[in-house]
Amino acid sequence: MLATEDLMKEHQLILKYIDLMERYAEFDLKDLIAPILFENANCFIQFIHEFADHFHHAKEEDILFRYLEIPGVLTHCNPVPQMLFEHSKAREFVRNMENAIQAKKINELTANAGQYARLLKEHIYKEDNILYPMAERGLSDEAKSSLLKEYIETDNRLNSHAIWLKYEILCIELEQQLNVQKETVAKSGYETRVIHKKG
Repeated sequence: MLATEDLMKEHQLILKYIDLMERYAEFDLKDLIAPILFENANCFIQFIHEFADHFHHAKEEDILFRYLEIPGVLTHCNPVPQMLFEHSKAREFVRNMENAIQAKKINELTANAGQYARLLKEHIYKEDNILYPMAERGLSDEAKSSLLKEYIETDNRLNSHAIWLKYEILCIELEQQLNVQKETVAKSGYETRVIHKKG
């Protein structure tokens, strides 16, 4: 049995949103007339709060990290304090994004979105490739069984099926919206070039 399989699956959806948010930010830097990240930033922030922070961390911070504090589980080093520090730093970037939205500062929004994305990609890599393998090696089968039961209880309490469905659908919608916006701008640019050529 694996104690971290569900968490790694959740990481994959988080990485999808990070990639999408970076592409939205890149579009905004190229086209300030139609700032699509600024217009949709609350969707990304809502995902971060509800899925990444509330749902994912309810299992990672509140359950897995607690089990890793059992004496003898992490025998060489304890990366948990550093992981918690990075969680806190990520929340700081999100607060900065929220402040930038309120102040209508597009450049600050894209800058903090980029910092959040870079931090989370590195953070998830460290968890998937360092911390989680350490957990799998260090936790006993009995501890894993107990941990997985707590995961199930948390999933049921937070209605994981509904959360997954909500944000998988939103991810598709945001992807489609970005593609439509790109096509619109490309068409507008083409029409402008044609007009200039005729003139």
